[in-house]
Amino acid sequence: MQSEETKVDTEERIIVAALAVFARKGKDGARMQEIANEAGINKAMLHYYFRSKDKLYEAVFRHVFNRFSAQHATAVKESPTFAKTLKLFIDGFIDSIKEKPDIVRLMVNENLSGGTALGSMIVEKQHEKAAPSILKKKLEEAIKNGEIRPVDPDHTLLTVLSCCLFFFIWAPTIHIKIPKSKDWDAFIESRKEHIFDVVYNGLQPQ
Repeated sequence: MQSEETKVDTEERIIVAALAVFARKGKDGARMQEIANEAGINKAMLHYYFRSKDKLYEAVFRHVFNRFSAQHATAVKESPTFAKTLKLFIDGFIDSIKEKPDIVRLMVNENLSGGTALGSMIVEKQHEKAAPSILKKKLEEAIKNGEIRPVDPDHTLLTVLSCCLFFFIWAPTIHIKIPKSKDWDAFIESRKEHIFDVVYNGLQPQ
């Protein structure tokens, strides 16, 4: 009989494998046997942990959102100024995606197929402790205090998220069009600085 620790390890391995396969193939194109092979287990064991592909797909999105919610949220919340908050959010968000690029492909495939699972998870996980919610609150406070000019917080949050995500989606084209992006790590670091510079200075009072 498996110990609780072994069960957790196996479940984690399945979710990581499923994330990779769903990112490559999308939900419809992915096969449970392929996920089992990726995880290094047999198909019967995969079905023991997750009864259906739908259940596994939901578990993958829950894992992704829990990861994003947990990472850097505390630092963003406790930062002393709006400028620091914005910088920490951009750096932390980009670092999370850089570490797990499959997350971007997963979200793109999900949106192309209608976005039902993603939409449900956003509603479920939309709480005050998540980093995007914290940034939005800090935006509203900075506007009220006159630190930045009046802007729509929802549009501004969407702009920041888009800036952080888009260049990962376009990475293959960027490598062709921008020669310096061949040093991808250096390009990512310069991208962080650029996003912060454009967004923060664009928010300064006129």
